[in-house]
Amino acid sequence: MKPTLEDVVRPGMVVSGYRIEKKLGAGGFGKVFLAWRDGGPCALKFIHLESVGEWGWRELFIMLRHVFPNVVRLLSHFKWPEEKPEYLVLVMEYVPGVTLYQWARDNNPCARELVEKLLPLSRALKAVHAQEVKHRDLKGDNVLVRETDGAPVLVDFGAGAMPGAPRVTGALAPANLRYRGPEAVAFFLREDRKRGESYDYSVKDELYALGVILYVLATDVYPFNGPDDELLGEILEGNPKPPHVRNSRVPGALSELCLHLLAKEPARVPDAEALCEALEKLLEEAKADPRWEVPLCYGWTVDGRTTEDAPELVGHDPQAWLRRWIRQKPKRGRPPAPPAPPVVAPAPPEPPTASTVSTLRTRVKRAVPVLVAVVGLVVGLVVGVVFFLDQLRPTPPAPTPPPAPGQPVLASPVPAEFSLDGPTPWATHVHEVAPPWKPPEADAGAAPPRADTPAPVTTVTLSSGTTRMKKKAPGSQAEREKKGNGSTGANVLLAVAAAANMACPGAQVRKEPAPQACPAGAVETMTRQLGIPVGNRDGGAVFPGWEKRKPVPVKEGAFSIELQGHWEVDGRTALPNGSRLSGQLCIGEKLVYGHITQAVTPTGDTFTVCMELREAGIERGLEIRPDGEAIRVNPFVDVTTVNRFQ
Repeated sequence: MKPTLEDVVRPGMVVSGYRIEKKLGAGGFGKVFLAWRDGGPCALKFIHLESVGEWGWRELFIMLRHVFPNVVRLLSHFKWPEEKPEYLVLVMEYVPGVTLYQWARDNNPCARELVEKLLPLSRALKAVHAQEVKHRDLKGDNVLVRETDGAPVLVDFGAGAMPGAPRVTGALAPANLRYRGPEAVAFFLREDRKRGESYDYSVKDELYALGVILYVLATDVYPFNGPDDELLGEILEGNPKPPHVRNSRVPGALSELCLHLLAKEPARVPDAEALCEALEKLLEEAKADPRWEVPLCYGWTVDGRTTEDAPELVGHDPQAWLRRWIRQKPKRGRPPAPPAPPVVAPAPPEPPTASTVSTLRTRVKRAVPVLVAVVGLVVGLVVGVVFFLDQLRPTPPAPTPPPAPGQPVLASPVPAEFSLDGPTPWATHVHEVAPPWKPPEADAGAAPPRADTPAPVTTVTLSSGTTRMKKKAPGSQAEREKKGNGSTGANVLLAVAAAANMACPGAQVRKEPAPQACPAGAVETMTRQLGIPVGNRDGGAVFPGWEKRKPVPVKEGAFSIELQGHWEVDGRTALPNGSRLSGQLCIGEKLVYGHITQAVTPTGDTFTVCMELREAGIERGLEIRPDGEAIRVNPFVDVTTVNRFQ
């Protein structure tokens, strides 16, 4: 088996004076290693001469003749090994950092930050195109974001082209199909294409690829994706879903520019200079619009929570979890490190003081009567239960004389393992349970208890079939007990119930909600990301069932309402029509109070907010419209932003 480059070039070895440290990556035409020489780092790109050497010579030719801004620099080159060369080695400037796509995944940038990255990249392409050079493999992985200053750096001109460079046969330049424009796809699918004919790659193809990069950065998905045959058809048709439709956080102007980059000729942005002018204009627009500062994807903060943070939902309702998961955009940004559990040393016990001893004595004195009452109650309960269970034990039958010879022997009606002399587990349940040896249809089951009397009155009802007693004739002892005050066991149970009622609280008194702080980050989200100032009352919403235009019933606890119309601030939409606001309702004595902590747009964007419900003529809260036992409120409400729940 022929050894690979990794088998030959290993960390620690020296290649023509360069000490190899590690492998950085691999592309279509070579593999790149981090190396050191004279105390400084560099990147060595090994290009195999026999298989792809012609592409290496093209890259060397382009890089030797030009030095472009925001483009990786060529430092030197050589063949290796010296005695029998197999590789062309390009010594490039080392750019510490990550790819442009990885930068977006790590940092969850806002729209303004995207423009700030694309503008210097477009200026670099403007300088490259001015020298008649084409990169021809523009993609997010060929742009590095330098960690020292955050500048984008264009790398890998292995597929590049310029007049006078060595020609390489092929109908199309070797690049990812997702970045090819409709003109290149149409050429590739053309039936009358001649053998050996090559596509005339132009600046507009380069700008289309840059439009794909912008689309991915803004939405985290490609404009077109899927199997190659479907992908070719979609690119040729050329109708991508607008970025602001895929992701409502993308500003409309940025979405429009992206579509112009992806448009068919002649509607596409003509050149890099026009693109630079458009990006500069967008940066000016971003200064006056807070929506450009909103992170484009969900993050790991409080206002970026998704169902992925609550995997316990999967087991309870998988379909609901899946429906919610589909609506979520992917997360970006580095997740926070789990907090270390605090180590708290146990405090030494404090020696008792005179006041402590006195307090303990007082508590003991107060507790003695309560303890005596509890003990008496428990004793009475035990006596009643014992007597009650004793009533369950039937009178032992008279001894049966031995059968006469030849007379058949009758089997015992109770199996030996369920002897009445032992425990009777089926008789200890609250609800009546038939003895295990009886078929289910032998007796009618006891109905579950009903509590028609409201608290605090407690009623104890003994099931008529609990003891399985036979019906007695009038005037019998059992009948007299039934007409009288009842058995001792029943009296004991009633006494226990009465004693329990003495400890039951009275009817609950509704109280006004206590003031509380807003959720973390809610005020900043409303004012900076949504652009809604504290105290704004322009949000109108409706409760479910508002179509009947009658008061709707509400309950204390979680609730959800829907914006009716756009929430506009200074002529722009802060929250669109149909956004869902959710939080907690608290029912007071005369008003219902609503604290809203989350807003979800129709496209799934989620924001942590701090808002309260109100209606006309009331500063805060909704007037209760009683309807029997139900509590109803006006279905049309106003929503106010606050910096603290009052």
